[in-house]
Amino acid sequence: MHILNAVYGDSTGGRWGATLKTAELLAGRGHRVTLLIAPEDADKVPDYGQANIDVVTLRNSGHYDLLASFRARRLIRARGVDAIVAHSGRAIYMLKRAAPSGVPVIAFNHSHNIKRTLKADAFFCITPYMKRIVDAATGGQKPAFVISNAVQVPPLDVLEVRSNDAAFSVGAIGRMVPNKGFQHLVAALGLLAREGMQFRATIAGDGELRTTLMAQAEALGIRDRIDFPGWIGPEDKASFFNGFDVVCFTSEWDVQGITILESFPWRKALIGTDVDGPSSCYEDGDTALVVPPMDPAALARALRRLHDDPSLRGRLAAKGREQAERSYSDEVIASLLDRHVCDVVARSHGARARARA
Repeated sequence: MHILNAVYGDSTGGRWGATLKTAELLAGRGHRVTLLIAPEDADKVPDYGQANIDVVTLRNSGHYDLLASFRARRLIRARGVDAIVAHSGRAIYMLKRAAPSGVPVIAFNHSHNIKRTLKADAFFCITPYMKRIVDAATGGQKPAFVISNAVQVPPLDVLEVRSNDAAFSVGAIGRMVPNKGFQHLVAALGLLAREGMQFRATIAGDGELRTTLMAQAEALGIRDRIDFPGWIGPEDKASFFNGFDVVCFTSEWDVQGITILESFPWRKALIGTDVDGPSSCYEDGDTALVVPPMDPAALARALRRLHDDPSLRGRLAAKGREQAERSYSDEVIASLLDRHVCDVVARSHGARARARA
């Protein structure tokens, strides 16, 4: 099939990465993919070469840009597009107006704010919690499927086993904004330092709170124990994750959390917060230790528990790796995308045939 894959209005962070990944996974399953984006985002797209992906830019000034919809309709007809996957409200509005009868528009929901996606014909939801929101809003009258973000699972021979004699090492990564909860991790580490526990920590990423977090660590007397290296690129992920005993996901609220999905394949024990959406990705005592959000004392207790129990760390890490292979790997998500896009197209053709009868 020929699939149009589009995003507008948010070309940063997880949504942008998921848009590119969707194109790559569908192309890898033999589909022809046209990636439709804003002109200003063209330089952010990798060189796909002969990867069965072509890139088209089209200016769209907003949800009600009728000229953009007209041009998109010509593109859809000229390319013989069979299905459209749209990753943002602006893209859904434009392409729903543009799509000819029989060409379904599928909303790939990356946010719990689904209001502007409800015009779509079907939905891909990155967590079960998000699917419940969509089903409640549509009355279950439109197809909705759970399709997680995908991660590349590294081969076992690149995973490093840390010695039990090495200093206990804690990692976290993400945008340094209030809801990510890094301030609670720094506070928890301050509590552990007061108890005399030895550790090293790395909090990677950038954002408005980076300076504040560094000042917080300084005030707690642990600045020399926490590294703030900034953004970690894909080429540095192996050395980053291999350096930790435990990875912390500390969000106060979130959608899914790529940190979760990345820590699992690198076989790292995870501590995660009990928040809607992300908590569907792990189970307390099986694939993670789960703590309340915004609770440094609980987070400190979980870190102490994993510090004191290497065998528990190992069990959580092994189960997380199994979860990644079973539910989040590129291969698994590519198969789900392929199956459900084909299913939505078949439903659309069936409905069109019934309407003509």
